[in-house]
Amino acid sequence: MNRQIQTSLVETRLEIGDRHINYAEGPDNGPPMLLIHGISGRWQDWLSVVDAFAKRWHIYAVDLRGHGKSSWVPDGYHWRSYSEDQVKFVEKVIDKPAFVVGHSLGGVTALGFNYLRSDLVRAAVYEDPPLMLHRRWEGNQFRNSFMVTLEVLDNNRNYDAVLAHVRETNPELDDARCRDRAEKLMAMDPDVYRSTLSGRARANWRIEELLEHAESPGLLLQAEPTIGSALNDEESAEAMAILPTAEFEKWDDSNHGMHSSFPDRFAERVTRFFDPRR
Repeated sequence: MNRQIQTSLVETRLEIGDRHINYAEGPDNGPPMLLIHGISGRWQDWLSVVDAFAKRWHIYAVDLRGHGKSSWVPDGYHWRSYSEDQVKFVEKVIDKPAFVVGHSLGGVTALGFNYLRSDLVRAAVYEDPPLMLHRRWEGNQFRNSFMVTLEVLDNNRNYDAVLAHVRETNPELDDARCRDRAEKLMAMDPDVYRSTLSGRARANWRIEELLEHAESPGLLLQAEPTIGSALNDEESAEAMAILPTAEFEKWDDSNHGMHSSFPDRFAERVTRFFDPRR
């Protein structure tokens, strides 16, 4: 959905040693809200809901390491590392506990952040995170897509080739969205996909332990498995049995990108969950 964005966002970066985290910041209209995109994305993936959130919160939208304009970190794409970056970001930039919203890989990152430093998370929303996708990885649609795209990035890494690949594999997308997707893939370190495909990304990071110790209130959102969710019914039930303080909601009409497919509904649901905790 294309929308005219009214909220003014300022893009800047946080320097951490020899690398940096790129992020965009909105006006200070309330408590801080940290937005974390999914794999192969960038902070602009949240533009469909920024206006709604910026009315009540102070928005910070980050580019994960290896994505967007953030630094590439060779051999550094692990679930723990993504989460540790968010801890550093909140400590150094926001400097107080934040509301956190994460989509897909960003949802796993938000969960890891809640596990590492629940004291810095006022509440968190996990949007269709691939919590246990590795258990059914062989033949999975996400795995197949990553493998094909990685081959393109490795063998013919130029914008025209990547754009042609996006158009061929996503015939449902209009030209603007195809170009946006190609730009994001060009900005992403291909090792992000390699780390995910090999299992390196989740090494020494047990999802059950994260769930058990994510103490700040959470909202787990699940999309519909038949149209492309990363979380299925059994996995969400297992997660909810472990999470200490959480609500759950499934959208039977939504694919994996819940906030982009239904931005108004997403903004309303997140606001309803966060508002009592303001």
